[in-house]
Amino acid sequence: MRPQRLGAAGALVLLLAGLLSPSGTQAADAASARQAGEQVALAKGCRTCHALPGEPRGKKPGPSFLSPAPPQPASEVLRRLWNHIPGMRQHFLLRGLAWPTIQTQEMADLLTFLGNQPGLERPTNLDRGRVLLLQKGCLKCHALAGEGARVAPDLARFRQFGSPVPLAAALWNHAPAMLDRIDKSGIPYPVFQEGEMADLLGFLGAFADVSR
Repeated sequence: MRPQRLGAAGALVLLLAGLLSPSGTQAADAASARQAGEQVALAKGCRTCHALPGEPRGKKPGPSFLSPAPPQPASEVLRRLWNHIPGMRQHFLLRGLAWPTIQTQEMADLLTFLGNQPGLERPTNLDRGRVLLLQKGCLKCHALAGEGARVAPDLARFRQFGSPVPLAAALWNHAPAMLDRIDKSGIPYPVFQEGEMADLLGFLGAFADVSR
């Protein structure tokens, strides 16, 4: 028996069903968030150093933004953002530009544009995270449940180490004050290698949960 051909109306029904299915909706939402994130990057002045999608690559000092960016776990997007903060701060200072504030929804869209994709995180090594807390010098400015310095807020009070959006927004918006403190203290800015940010955040999140 020959398969029955679909008319125009039937094809339209199948198309709409695909678009309205959970996977189709999620893909559409992700694409919309990437577009919104690109607009955030544009509005915050990122294109002065980075080529946005569609612009010539290799003409600016920073890495080019891809669309879509290679999917990565949130901890890796945060790691790249953290390591990049001093260079971005220097760029703004040299040009006399104000450090732009990024709201929570803007950060959510920006992280999606930069490649954040839920579900890619690997299990964290809490012991390694505890060691990194000391190796990276976090307690030279922060305390953890009262242990450590008092220059910056106690890390145990922050309850969202497992939530990349509010964490990234907090890191970004407090970056100028944080960098000023680090410069005055003479502490080297901690740079994180691949996987290290995930383990540190895993340890801090577990510690915060236990200390509630």
